[in-house]
Amino acid sequence: MGEPAPILELDLGNTRGKWRLLQGSDVRARGSLPTEALRGGELPPEWLELGPQRVRAANVAGAAVATMLQDAIHARFGLEVEFARVEPRRAGVTCAYRDIARLGVDRWLAVLAAYRRIQRAALIVDCGSAVTLDLVDNGGQHLGGYILPGLELMRRALFKDTDAVKVPHALEAGMSLAPGRDTDSAVNRGLPLMVLGAVDRAYQMLVAAGGGEPLLWLTGGDGPFFSSVCTLPHQLVPELVLDGLAHSNP
Repeated sequence: MGEPAPILELDLGNTRGKWRLLQGSDVRARGSLPTEALRGGELPPEWLELGPQRVRAANVAGAAVATMLQDAIHARFGLEVEFARVEPRRAGVTCAYRDIARLGVDRWLAVLAAYRRIQRAALIVDCGSAVTLDLVDNGGQHLGGYILPGLELMRRALFKDTDAVKVPHALEAGMSLAPGRDTDSAVNRGLPLMVLGAVDRAYQMLVAAGGGEPLLWLTGGDGPFFSSVCTLPHQLVPELVLDGLAHSNP
């Protein structure tokens, strides 16, 4: 048998996207790109050397980006983009949403990837511009989730709508979250504490729902930071959404 076909995988957010070239279980290349470039039909120049035979994508940046990406991929490689879709049931997971079109496909893919790794109750936390929390029970039933502002959205809200709480970014891996003794530290410790408080509460709700000792999965751009300050046992998987594409579009 020959080598597996190289697959270009994309995770497209509102401002930035991630990509990787997957061949079998090996990642041959990876990178990031501004979503605005795709709106103009511009692909990363390094893709010229990739030679994918399939392209599969998670897109939460809207229909215009999807159209421009499809046109550019077809012009460059002669391929159709396989866009992931939320389904009522896939890979042993049942979606909780009554209207599945309202669930972000990135959340769905992260849930699929997390549950398929170890088929146990799980709390999946994607720490991006927004922070999303999704709960899955031991039988693969998605229980729903929560959406809250990410760190920088919260910081910008304070900066815009207050007079005396205009605090610069000062987050460091493993930093103390003890009560701040000045405004800067009170904000910079308070913002992650809000997210971690939501994580703790959602985790306990999953335990109460019969999840035993659920697995906690962290992903997203701020995932490494939250991993450094989270006291619950957890796994950090930066490309969890991309991992889900193999389950939604095998």
